[in-house]
Amino acid sequence: MPSPVGHALGGLIVGLLTRARLTDKPYPQYLPHQTHLTICAVAACLPDIDFLWGRHNMETHSLGFAVLVGLAAYAWQRSPRLGLACTLACASHVLFDWLGSDTTPPLGVVALWPLSNEFYFADVPVFQAISRRYWLPNFVTHNLLAVAREIAILLPIVAVVWWLRNPSRRVG
Repeated sequence: MPSPVGHALGGLIVGLLTRARLTDKPYPQYLPHQTHLTICAVAACLPDIDFLWGRHNMETHSLGFAVLVGLAAYAWQRSPRLGLACTLACASHVLFDWLGSDTTPPLGVVALWPLSNEFYFADVPVFQAISRRYWLPNFVTHNLLAVAREIAILLPIVAVVWWLRNPSRRVG
């Protein structure tokens, strides 16, 4: 399962895709661009709040929870754009955990909760599992390499999306 760094980068990608263009005239339902991006990064990390009550990869790692997060964001700001962005950012967490290797049973995520309590797990992991076994000799090395891999995969996507959505890149 990816680290908070990988999840935040996923939220940043969603935030860049869903924010108002820098050339759009802001009106009340648009948050400042940096705020929108920050909220999306936080929403993408939010499912891991379940560590607090010991039900990791359960209900908060689902599309149902992503919809609830989006509805809460919409209720908070009355912005359909922010509600959709938070839903997609939270759903990116579910996708990334599904695409990650998992070493702690039950394997996978309850992606379709509340419709199903079945665990889903990709057979070909893209992201390495982040170890929580700090007593192992390779704990730091393994986690640093896993985070480096996430950055190597996701940062180019962030850069391309930013470049495509940034009006100042246009010449002439």
